[in-house]
Amino acid sequence: MQTERIPVVTAFLYSGEKVALVRRSERVRTYRGAWAAFSGYIERLPLNQARQELAEEAGLADVDTRLTGIGIPLPVDDEQSGHRWLVFPFLFELEDSADIKTNWEAAEWGWFSPEEVGKLNAVPGLDVALGRVWPPFGDRAFWHGLSRVAADTDQGATELARRGLAALGGFVQAQWQSLDQAALLRAVRAFAACRPAMGVFPNLAARLLLAVEREGGQFEFDELLTELLGAVEDATDLSVSSAADALEGKTRLFTLSYSEAVRDAIVAWRTGAKQVTVAESGPRNEGVRLAEDLSSRGVQVRTVPDAEILSAVEESDAVLVGCDAITGADAVLNKIGTLQAVTAANDGKIPAYAIAQTFKIAPPGWPVFLEPQSPADFGETEGTQAGSAVFDLTPLDLFDAVFTEEGALSLPRLSEIRAELGSVELIPGA
Repeated sequence: MQTERIPVVTAFLYSGEKVALVRRSERVRTYRGAWAAFSGYIERLPLNQARQELAEEAGLADVDTRLTGIGIPLPVDDEQSGHRWLVFPFLFELEDSADIKTNWEAAEWGWFSPEEVGKLNAVPGLDVALGRVWPPFGDRAFWHGLSRVAADTDQGATELARRGLAALGGFVQAQWQSLDQAALLRAVRAFAACRPAMGVFPNLAARLLLAVEREGGQFEFDELLTELLGAVEDATDLSVSSAADALEGKTRLFTLSYSEAVRDAIVAWRTGAKQVTVAESGPRNEGVRLAEDLSSRGVQVRTVPDAEILSAVEESDAVLVGCDAITGADAVLNKIGTLQAVTAANDGKIPAYAIAQTFKIAPPGWPVFLEPQSPADFGETEGTQAGSAVFDLTPLDLFDAVFTEEGALSLPRLSEIRAELGSVELIPGA
């Protein structure tokens, strides 16, 4: 039985044509004496974690560096140690006025050309990870836009995708006369990787590449982006309608977290005396926000602690949840508590539904990543370490239906969409 992959960031820092690497000290837990970038276990959003590692291991504040690369996560299997990593590569340029000050984790550090990295006694996959972000490209506006999307913990997937596409579209239009196919591919991949747990990002990226391939470069990129965003909005409306229709005849509904699609389906749900129970959904209590939103729209709603999910489901006629991604393992990625709620519904023979869109289907081979949030969101105090899991995976076959813009999603249709998305090279070397 394979162990789960351990998510880690690796932040490459460069100046000119050289990359800064550290030789890991004898005081670290893994890969003592090996050369590496500035790296660490992920316990917050990956970009925020990368910046945290630069602060702790290189003594650099955010103003001392500039983001110039986000790479698609890289699975790395270390047969010797038995570790299975999922590496999130980032590239930062060192500002001229900044100095690197390493901590106890480094025995020494130095500057290396990218060609030298593969010849070093280095941590597994270091040269491949560097290849996913090197050489630097793009302008400040592009990376500033993507960095804001990558660090956002407030907006939903559709809104973040809209902002990410705006950054991508602005870059492509500004560089269109000189932009070659390789740079366009790298920009689309960076968009896909800036929120890798949200299926809409790699999905839209693959669709963009399909369109580029189909049109042969003779098209207006901003028109393509506008068309895609319109399709996403239409898909959300249609999936909401399908879910609302499925709730007819039900009067008591359970849900959790905050999903605009779930909210709209509840508002559109046609029944005389509907009552909604929402789990509070810690650590950021998105469920409470949903309950307040529904209440302001005239829906009778109550919130319950996450510890009461089981009993709340048992008192309901149906369960309805949102979806951040449909993974390659035929599972719905959503807020933690979803698996517990849907399993309880199955045990009680209560119908369980999810609202997704075909835009939430991750392309084949896209790495599964349960996006964490900051330890501070868990009330972590000095001297303690709180867990950071805020998402879980629920098998598709536990749902009575997963509603998309096409109605209830079938496995044959899921396979067709995956085949289409997998026909372009979104993931390097796939």
